[in-house]
Amino acid sequence: MKKQILSIGKALSKAEQLTINGGALVPSPIGDLPCEEPVLAPPPEGCYYRRIRPCTYILMCVDITPV
Repeated sequence: MKKQILSIGKALSKAEQLTINGGALVPSPIGDLPCEEPVLAPPPEGCYYRRIRPCTYILMCVDITPV
């Protein structure tokens, strides 16, 4: 079974591997921006968005304690 699965498709070169984005669509540039700026929902109370690279944000929360 393993040999059958491994024989499907073809091996990709390193250059071909680098062009694959895991199926994610890469946004097209707008003006001087490298990509479309995301529209972010308001963060929950005690949290904020931190920009980690152009057009990419993560949600940071100062303190989350169960009630």
